[in-house]
Amino acid sequence: MSKFHSTVSRRDFMKGLGLAGAGLGAAGLAAPAFHDMDDVMSSATAEIKHPWYVKKLELEKPTVEIDWTIFERFDRTIKFTSRKYREGQGDVSVKYMQDLFPDYKGPSLRDLALANASSASSKGRVSPKFDGSMEGVNIPTPASQDMVKWQGTPEENLRTLRSAFRFFGASDVAVVELTANTRKLIYKNNGKKPYSYKDADIPEETATEFIIPNKTKYVVFFSTLEATKQAMQAPAPTWSGYDHYNRVTNRVHYFLGALGYQHIEAGGISTSNSFAALSGVAEHSRAGHIATSYKYGNMLRGMHRIITDMELMPTNPIDAGIAKFCETCKTCSERCPYECMDMGEKSWTHWDAEAESTKNYVPGFKGWRTNVIYCQFCKNCHAQCPFNAADDAVVHEFVRATSAITPVFDGFFATMHKSFGYGTRNPNDWWETDVPIGRWDPAFIKP
Repeated sequence: MSKFHSTVSRRDFMKGLGLAGAGLGAAGLAAPAFHDMDDVMSSATAEIKHPWYVKKLELEKPTVEIDWTIFERFDRTIKFTSRKYREGQGDVSVKYMQDLFPDYKGPSLRDLALANASSASSKGRVSPKFDGSMEGVNIPTPASQDMVKWQGTPEENLRTLRSAFRFFGASDVAVVELTANTRKLIYKNNGKKPYSYKDADIPEETATEFIIPNKTKYVVFFSTLEATKQAMQAPAPTWSGYDHYNRVTNRVHYFLGALGYQHIEAGGISTSNSFAALSGVAEHSRAGHIATSYKYGNMLRGMHRIITDMELMPTNPIDAGIAKFCETCKTCSERCPYECMDMGEKSWTHWDAEAESTKNYVPGFKGWRTNVIYCQFCKNCHAQCPFNAADDAVVHEFVRATSAITPVFDGFFATMHKSFGYGTRNPNDWWETDVPIGRWDPAFIKP
């Protein structure tokens, strides 16, 4: 239930918003009164809301006239004739586009890769193998299609990946070059088998090691969003964000392979938080295993990595004031039901004695760490972050900008976030809300 329980009339409520008298009419602002924000929400009905000019018709009487006395169920034993081109006609859609745009030469390798990758997630296994291949999916090479490998400048290549990945459902696309330093972010081994950098032509998993070719010099980092309303008030913990993330991952692997480039699956051989911070998609934050975005808060459920030999322009880390904000905020840690998140200051070591004794964390950085021994990957730290607040967009954009340049207000903003009841909401109310199409509230869909 809401914490606000003062009795307010509609007129007083609208006056508080500065809207009273704005052509709404006295009748619309009069009683009934509501006692709290829950009363406002409960006044909503399941009836579809239409604009004022839409007329409601009688049941079974749409604008198309139907004679129900002769209308019959369709017999599916009747076969539709298969579609075919007329003799000598060919694919007129390409000719049509060429008539409109004389410089159009037909579908390019990028076009075909994009179109076919769009359905790749329904063809193969959920998780690509180490070399990026997927069971049940034959990723075509440019040569197999009598086409030339796509090649562009590093900037053009990044733009190509960003356009395609966002079409597939990714929210951010960025790049980290594998240097002597950043190679250290790739795990040393998987059990007894090491990950080895070698002068090899292709990635390979042998009986003794995983081989990463030295020429695969770039890590493509892309993120996918959590289901926003579900994360905040789902009837149960949600894995829908991972479902979407897996679909995007399959499409991305297919696309890179179809363009003629190697695409090593690096999601299970590196830490997502590290590449998020280095690529500029997000900042390391108190929610240590997530990374926080100034655009999407903690709603990045998927943060994936793929190693490729495509020449790409590296992207820069950012400082949007998030790490500084986290020093004061602590909202996600305070509301962690498993008490596995850091409440202290940044440190080179783990705050939890048990985790420290086993060295069960990535060393070498001064920051916040989650106790992954007890973390159950629930959605609460995703839902609680003040940077999540996509509604009241103007206000929150002001808060974001102020936090980035004037951290003295960070404590005040964090307190206001809690006081206004943002974060996790009552699951019972989810079924009564206007659920957005798919997974995301429109305000979260940002360029």
